[in-house]
Amino acid sequence: MSEQGQDQAITAAIRRIEEASGLAWAELVAVFEGAGGADAGHAELARAIVPLLDGRVDNPGWWGQGATIEYEKAIGRRVEGQSSAGDFQVAASRTLDGTAADVRDRAGSLLQAAGTVAGMAVGAEPRASETPKRHYWRSTLGEGAKLEAAVEAAAQKDGAADTRVRVTLTASGLADQEQRDSARADLKAVLADLG
Repeated sequence: MSEQGQDQAITAAIRRIEEASGLAWAELVAVFEGAGGADAGHAELARAIVPLLDGRVDNPGWWGQGATIEYEKAIGRRVEGQSSAGDFQVAASRTLDGTAADVRDRAGSLLQAAGTVAGMAVGAEPRASETPKRHYWRSTLGEGAKLEAAVEAAAQKDGAADTRVRVTLTASGLADQEQRDSARADLKAVLADLG
């Protein structure tokens, strides 16, 4: 992502945090700076911001993580798609008709048939599992990266039952931004084939 594109992504994310919390970004930055700023670790910053968000948002821990990530991007500690460990990840999703198990199995088959994601081989022994909420298909990729398809019921509209599911394909443990961009294109191609 270009520097300008990254700045725009940061701005959009910060706007969402401000809208959800009712706080100006400067108020959150003041808490981060008071907790040690660029010298503090990710966990320390996240712990410092949660009390400010408590009572303002439904899930202060989740919003606190998001705000911490945006702060780390703003100070140059990480770039879009980079985890606190320094590796990269990318996800792409789509809503489709079908059952969670069927869409998971079709997504897994398409990922296996593709053979590679971001130039890395899809593992030969994928694992399928499910929880009451989601169905998963997971595999390894070369170079220690991982690949996942997660499928869950789509959000219901107006309380009506929805027969659609949301599938999210994720590649994690990627080496750099270039590999992330390549994985994004490959995951979007699989999602297009699922339709």
